[in-house]
Order: sequence, then C-alpha cells, then structure tokens
Amino acid sequence: MKKYYSIFVLCLAGCTALQDDPSATYTYQVPNQLSDGWAVASLQSQQMNPKPVEQLTDQIATEQYRNIHSLLIVKNGRLVYENYFSGYSQSVPENIYSATKSVTSALVGIALDRKLIKSLDEKVVDYFPLEAPLPNLTAAKKQMTIRDLLTMSSGLECADDDPQSPGNEARMYQSADWIRYILSLPMKTNPGTKSNYCTGGVAVLGGILERATGKTVDDFAEENLWKPLGISPIRWDRMPTGQVNTSGRMFIRPRDMAKLGQLFLNNGQWEGKQVISADWVAESTRKQVILRDQEYGYLWWRRDFNFNNKTYPAYYASGNGGHFIVVLPSENLVVVSTAGNLNSGIGAQIFGMIRFQILPALL
Repeated sequence: MKKYYSIFVLCLAGCTALQDDPSATYTYQVPNQLSDGWAVASLQSQQMNPKPVEQLTDQIATEQYRNIHSLLIVKNGRLVYENYFSGYSQSVPENIYSATKSVTSALVGIALDRKLIKSLDEKVVDYFPLEAPLPNLTAAKKQMTIRDLLTMSSGLECADDDPQSPGNEARMYQSADWIRYILSLPMKTNPGTKSNYCTGGVAVLGGILERATGKTVDDFAEENLWKPLGISPIRWDRMPTGQVNTSGRMFIRPRDMAKLGQLFLNNGQWEGKQVISADWVAESTRKQVILRDQEYGYLWWRRDFNFNNKTYPAYYASGNGGHFIVVLPSENLVVVSTAGNLNSGIGAQIFGMIRFQILPALL
C-alpha cells in the first residue's frame, strides 16, 4: 500500500518549503498570501492544470531536476505556484550572479527615461575624465557607446569565454579598480561589430550610472526601482573601490525576482505606476545582437519554446548556477527558479521544466 503524508512544513516567513523525501507525493497548494504586494491565486483559476506541476514538483524533490532551490510561477499577474527545496525558503535572498545584469539594464533604462542619460549613443570614455590618461585610448575606443556595452559589443579585448583574454572576468577580479581595468584594455574590433560576453563592460555601466545620476547605484535603484516595487532589502556585491558591482552577485528573494519579471511583462508598470517606459522594455528585450549563438537584447537573453506545434517566444535573465527570470509574454506567464549548480552544464534545467511540465499545464 502506497504511503501518503504531508510533505510541507511552514516556514517562519509564512511560506511553504517542500521536504526532499523521495517517497513523498506532492499535492498542489495555493501560495501563501503575504503582505508583499503579490496577489495569489490557484492554478485552476488561471486556467492551468495542477497535474503537470505536481509531477514537476515530485521530480524536483527526487532530484530528477538537480539541486533546485526554488520555483515560482506567475500567471496573469497572480502568484499561482511557489515552492522551495534543499532547505531554502521564501525569506532567503539568493545570489543571482549574472541575472544582476538584467537589473542593470533596467536601471540604465530608467536613467534614460529620466533624461539623466541623454542617449545610448553617448560615448563611454566621455563619462570618465580620469586624472591619469587611459592606456590604449585609440580612435576606436573613443567611439565606444553605452549601447555597445549593453549589447556586449564594445570591441574591447574582453571575453569571459576566453581564458587568454586580458579582459577575462577572473583577471578583472584581481584588479584594484575594475572599471579602469576594463577601460584600459586594448581594442580587438571596432565597437558595435562583434559581440563577446564581457562581464567587465557591465561593471563600467555601473560607473556610468553613478556619473549620470549623481547617486550611488544602490541609492538610485532604491528610489527608482525597489521602492516602487515594494522590494526590500537588497544586498549588492561591491567592487574593491566600494562601488556597487552591477555585473553580478546581487542577493534578492525569488518573490522579488518574480516582480522584476512581472514589471517587464506589464510593459514597465507596477500597480498602475509606470516604473520603466514601455519603449525601454520593448527595446531591451528584443533581439539586438547574436551572443553565444543566442539572441540577445540589452543584457536580456531571448529564446523560443516549442510545444504542441506552437512557438512561445520568451526573454529571460540568467545567472550562473540556475538563477532565472523567464517571461513568456504570449501566455502572460513569468517563471522564476534558483538553483545551486555553479559552473555546471545542468544550470539551465528551467528550460526543460517549462517545455515539459509548465507549458503542458496551460489549459
């Protein structure tokens, strides 16, 4: 006779956490209603079938999907599914690594909306009138724009994927001033002609935000992004100079990650307030370049999901280890997952979850 029992324990923060018991069978429960701005609803009320989601939860709990920390689903603006695994809970902020870059894109968009940045075609070096002249300050480097940094097309000899590149991420971390280190690199191509994944370029964007807004990045974000969305607290990683690291290692709760996805799905609106312009949302999430053989916008990735002879376009923020905010506009759907698979080939398991369980749950 099969043994059934409750596999939930209440967290101190009011969430539910799923115990990792291979013999347990999950029965769907509506997320807890908290005072954080999220409206909750059942999967059924939003035309989703709980069965595939229940199966998915069992697969996570039994490690068929490896080392998942959280999974959240938002449908039609309502939180319809939320679970935590491996000892994680709703109250635990997670280091989302490079998914931070998409947050930086949002902050650049807000600065542009407020005309603190006049144009994406402004020249990067004009923001850094440094006392000591930059090395390798060629005519090509002088033409590098903010847009080029957003699309990772700076032309700098900076490629995280190439361990021999002087702009490799690990080498930047060894320097005392990341921004100056990156801006001092030699040029490999003309700006805007070729895209290479360059974490350092997003650190430079943080320096531009400081100079354009007259505020620290964390203060600007608090006033213009976190406060309107009711998100608190946020912990930022810092560069050796004490400046916010806008290229990665932000600590944020999964429910708040979902708010960022919903903000973009709502064309920049949250609770009726226009936090980011709809124009920026559209421009930053559409294809701008090809990077790592994938479509890339302004620090947002793009991909299509195919299921049952239908294509579902999506855009997403991605961080090392399995930290994702995935938005499927055609289905009014946001999916968030965090995981602990650093530097692993299984970091993108969320794509399988969406293709094989979440899309089939749509009625």
